[in-house]
Parts: sequence; structure tokens; C-alpha cells
Amino acid sequence: MTEIIMTTSILYCLVTGSAITDVYKNKIFNVWLLCGFVTGVALSFFGAGNDQSILLLILRAAITFLLLLPVYLIKGIGGGDLKLLTSISIFLSTEEMISIVVIAFFIGAVFGLIKVIKKKNLHQTIHFALPILISTLLVTGKCILI
Repeated sequence: MTEIIMTTSILYCLVTGSAITDVYKNKIFNVWLLCGFVTGVALSFFGAGNDQSILLLILRAAITFLLLLPVYLIKGIGGGDLKLLTSISIFLSTEEMISIVVIAFFIGAVFGLIKVIKKKNLHQTIHFALPILISTLLVTGKCILI
């Protein structure tokens, strides 16, 4: 139980810090994401993280990266968002990761639509780390309540 709370707390710190820097600095720092990625792998190695092998965690991260790479290439998400989603995949199950991505894109679409209506200009961008944060909290919030 303590391991779940610790792992979830680190995940929340990773996504919250990323959302804050994305909103205020328009950037998600690579060092921050690397620290999150390495911490997730280390937690797994020492038995406090996800109950899967490190190889499986790295494979999930690689698959997440490869599946979202085309979205990045068509400028649907930024590079920091791609790396953030790859980093948080280390902490989560495949089902949770799929849910987070789907919900984040839905929330991002709503945010984008609101911004287009407000600015009256179709060419708008959003800070996508914020929908990632919200979707992560929605999907994993049950772990903290146990």
C-alpha cells in the first residue's frame, strides 16, 4: 500500500511539475522528464513501483513513444508532451495509459475548442501537459483513496 502511494505521489509530482513549466515557461524540461523516467525505473527495480519487469516497462515506454510519434510529427502534440506521456507510461499499467491518452486528447480538444471560440481564430495551440495532468488525476485518483 505504501508503495502505491509513493509511486503515485512521484507520478503526480512529475505531471504537475510538467504542467506548471508548460504553462509558465511554454516548455517541459528534459532533465525533469529524465528524472521522472529514471525514478520510475528505479522504483520498479527496487520493488516499490509497478510489479512488472524493467524490460516490460521499457517496452511499454517505447511502444507509447512509437504510437504517439506520428501525432507529434503532424504537430498534434509537442515534443515535451510526447516525452511526458512516455515517462508516465513507466508508472502505469497499459490500460491506465490508454485511458490517460484518450481522456487527455478529449480534454485537449475541449480546451482547444474553447480557445478557438474565445480568440475567434482557428489556429490555436494549448499547453497539452495540463490535459495530461487532469487525465492522470482522473484515471489514477482511486489509488490515493484506498
